[in-house]
Amino acid sequence: MNSETLDVKGKMCPLPVALTKRKLQTMASGQMLKVVGEGELEFDNVQRWAKSNGHEVVQASKCDAEFEVLIKKI
Repeated sequence: MNSETLDVKGKMCPLPVALTKRKLQTMASGQMLKVVGEGELEFDNVQRWAKSNGHEVVQASKCDAEFEVLIKKI
C-alpha cells in the first residue's frame, strides 16, 4: 500500500487543512497520508476535517509542538 508524507510545519490554520484536503484529492482510496506539522489547533483541525470527510485517522501523536497524523483515504 502506498503512503505519502505532507509537511505542513510552519503553516497556520487554515493552510494545514487545505493542503491535506488537496493532497488527499490526488490519492487513491486506501492510500495512507502522514501529515507532519506544528501547533495544537492545527493538530486538532486536521483530525477533525479528516474524520468529518469520511477518512480514517489511523494514528495521531504529538511531541511538544510537533505532531503526526496518519490518515487513510476512504
